[in-house]
Amino acid sequence: MRKNSFIYATFILVIVNFIVRFLGFAYKIFLSRIIGAEGIGLFHLVFPILMILITFTTAGIPVAVSKLTAHYFSLHDEKTCRKILKTALILGFFISLILCIFLVFYAKHISFYFIKNKDTYESLIALPPSIVFITLSSIFRGYYYGMKNVEPPGISQILEQIVRISFVLGSLYLLSPLEVKHASMIAVIGIAVGELAGLLWLIFKFQSHKNIYIPNLQIKNTNKTLLGKIIYISLPITLTRLIAVIMQSINSVLIPQRLQLSGYSFQSAIATFGKITGMAMPLLFLPFIVTSALVVNIIPSISQEMAVKNFREIRLKSHIAIRITLLISLPIMAIFLFFSKPICSFLYDVDYVDTYLSYLSCATVFLCLHHTVSGILHGMGKQVVTTIHHLLGMVIQLICTYYLVANPRFAENGFILGFILSTFIICLLNIKSLNHFMPLDFHFFNHILKPILSTILMIISIKFTYAQCTCMNFIPLINIALSISIGFIVYMSAIILSKSISIKTLKWIITQKK
Repeated sequence: MRKNSFIYATFILVIVNFIVRFLGFAYKIFLSRIIGAEGIGLFHLVFPILMILITFTTAGIPVAVSKLTAHYFSLHDEKTCRKILKTALILGFFISLILCIFLVFYAKHISFYFIKNKDTYESLIALPPSIVFITLSSIFRGYYYGMKNVEPPGISQILEQIVRISFVLGSLYLLSPLEVKHASMIAVIGIAVGELAGLLWLIFKFQSHKNIYIPNLQIKNTNKTLLGKIIYISLPITLTRLIAVIMQSINSVLIPQRLQLSGYSFQSAIATFGKITGMAMPLLFLPFIVTSALVVNIIPSISQEMAVKNFREIRLKSHIAIRITLLISLPIMAIFLFFSKPICSFLYDVDYVDTYLSYLSCATVFLCLHHTVSGILHGMGKQVVTTIHHLLGMVIQLICTYYLVANPRFAENGFILGFILSTFIICLLNIKSLNHFMPLDFHFFNHILKPILSTILMIISIKFTYAQCTCMNFIPLINIALSISIGFIVYMSAIILSKSISIKTLKWIITQKK
């Protein structure tokens, strides 16, 4: 693979995402066992507040840095690239500082009147350092993506997870026993400690190459001019993302409150919220290991092809990205749907988590397709279209949460139903829009039916292998790992033997040469 190719960068980021998500997933398992479902619930009540605040600095500014850096780097003007980074860092730090001051002054108000849980106050007070470090790290990563150098930001993400896990689990072990609210606060502090470690690595890599640059073409760009360009690109992206994050956060705050109206006690509502959002949902987003890498790389790749109106290449890359998404999401959905009990019993050993995961898994394919297709549309400059679709889906989910979760007949299943319905609608609208702007040539039998049949064979083999392993009294870890491994081999064999993926397609994926 060429080092500057779309597939190479995607491959590297897939590996990074896998490591980061594996570490994060293992961290959530250990954390949930140490602080319990109620502690996880408190953490996930505070987390949306962090997501809202960092949206101001991480939604648009890093994208603007990446785009501008790529533009000037292609003109061999690395001096301006460094000016862009410096200007963006100053802008990001200034905005994040304002957000920190706001949070310190209004933490009690947010805790008592918005979240309506006074135990979240300590965690909110611990958030400000995270806002600054996440902002600066995101801008540095945007700079490296623009330079087509994915290794430094990848290593920083892995380092961030390792330091965060070590700090939080070590602190909880040394300070045990702790009140639930204080344990949740340590988990929040761990975000800042991990992000600081990743940021220091990025600064170190930047400083070690600061004197190495390509002579520029004497293009005059003042800091004021670059600031204007950054704001011009980042502002609309930030505004659209902010609206979506706020709606998601409102939805998250509503769940425990509406569950209490359906008859749950305060502790039960928080625990149920923690099981769904802190235990089942992280598993559901495992396919994003691949789709996130696809989206990060396909946006600039398609943008470049749009500039030269190479629609054939756009169609080809979009087709490959969607097919990869389907081939990844279908088997994972089936595993979560039919094999959730052994997985959740081994990972959490908490009641009902497997049931929640099996229900939520129905949205897996729609969720992944929505992610990939929206990335393609963004690359084509159709951000407004995807934003409208996303907002419509969020409104539907919000309505379901407000009315169905408060109904004892639905309770937490009302949220799950709303999540599946909203994801399906967003996915359907995005695919319809993409087909309108650029018709895709998909064959139902080869591209959809064959992967489905291969998935069925995989599930049969997993069930059979698991039953045999259980009879032999293997430990649960070996039972699950061996069953899924054999199932994966069966799935890939069926995909290749059925010629669902042609040799020509595989050759293009590896070499990007037709």
